[in-house]
Amino acid sequence: MSSPRVGLIAVGAVAVAGAAVAGYLVVRSQADVPAAVADDAFHGAPTDGVPYTVVNPPPEDPADVATDTATPSGADVRITYAVADEAEGGVAVGALVAGIIENGGECILVLQQAGRSVTTATEARADASTTTCGQLLVPFADLGSGSWTATVTYVSPAGESLGVADTTVEVSA
Repeated sequence: MSSPRVGLIAVGAVAVAGAAVAGYLVVRSQADVPAAVADDAFHGAPTDGVPYTVVNPPPEDPADVATDTATPSGADVRITYAVADEAEGGVAVGALVAGIIENGGECILVLQQAGRSVTTATEARADASTTTCGQLLVPFADLGSGSWTATVTYVSPAGESLGVADTTVEVSA
């Protein structure tokens, strides 16, 4: 009976000694790292013993941050559909603005044919990955039959024309 008990005591002593050595090594390795680096270990900074420099430290005053809004210099306007839609009673044009996600801009549709032009506009709205123009509609009563050039222009909330796209729509009599 004393043999199994001695074995258990020996295993327990080895486990306690191993835990003590591991704890010492962890504390010792942190003592060898400069305080700033050791502190950053808890903030996701690399601490594998290689010195590093913080290139862009946070400002001393947290309220001292940039607040300027980026202003795009151009936009990729895409016409998603342009059809003479009997159910809607006019030429329906859908468009989006890729590369910009913002509310408050304006989408302007101009339909042109042989010197005639008809214009409508709608407020642009931000969605998950673009700015959408939704559907722009010009009633058939404002148009004649034939081929019309549909041009969609996106104007930013600041009033800048940032992008244009066009296509052709056939309107029958």
